[in-house]
Amino acid sequence: MRFGCCADLDDIELVQEAGYDYIELPVSVVMAELPNAEFDGVRELVGSYDISPEVWNSLLPPDMKIVGNEVDVYRIERYMRTAFERIEELGGEIVVFCGGSAVNVPDGFSRDEARAQIVEFVTLAGRIAGTHGITVAVEHAGRGSSNIVNTLAEALDIVRAADHPFVKLAVDFHKMTIENEPIERVIDAGSEIVHIHIHPHEALPDALGAVGYDDRVSVICERRDFPAECGAALDFLRGLQLQ
Repeated sequence: MRFGCCADLDDIELVQEAGYDYIELPVSVVMAELPNAEFDGVRELVGSYDISPEVWNSLLPPDMKIVGNEVDVYRIERYMRTAFERIEELGGEIVVFCGGSAVNVPDGFSRDEARAQIVEFVTLAGRIAGTHGITVAVEHAGRGSSNIVNTLAEALDIVRAADHPFVKLAVDFHKMTIENEPIERVIDAGSEIVHIHIHPHEALPDALGAVGYDDRVSVICERRDFPAECGAALDFLRGLQLQ
């Protein structure tokens, strides 16, 4: 099992020195709607470190909607083609899509149509990402972040509806707790799971062993004192004796 830390680009040296296997960065780092010249500095900075951003999160910018009557498909496709190309260049293998405000269903809009739009989006994302060897991991948003795809069960439903080899599932145990989801849902997801998010005060359930999961786990720190939390979180993960 490999351990990573969700962090900002400015934290990359700290995460490397803490001893993590990889860093998980937000997709905004690659500036997918800006010219290549703007990306050059990011490429050089990431390349100067041994640690690699194998996992990425927050696929879409807040103003890019994929649900409703005002979806700009052409902007979305242009954005993702550039984003996945740059992420591949930096060593990315997993991109977590947690819809949040991007998938909020507008008042009066059909929820069935909204679900169909989400499935269409993640299928497109998987198709583009797959050409770069990247897997899109759909994650449940959790209560308060959106009004659809809040639970692991709902995220799994989207993944199975997309039925694409480069569209899989990410599990956030903190959000499962918020939604009071039974751990049996992790077992139900089985081999669809390609990524795990955990907070350092939680224990990974035995369900991971039941599904044979032995891949990446990223910790999400509270960020009250990130330098102190970063190292302590890795000690916590190693103390779980999952490797």
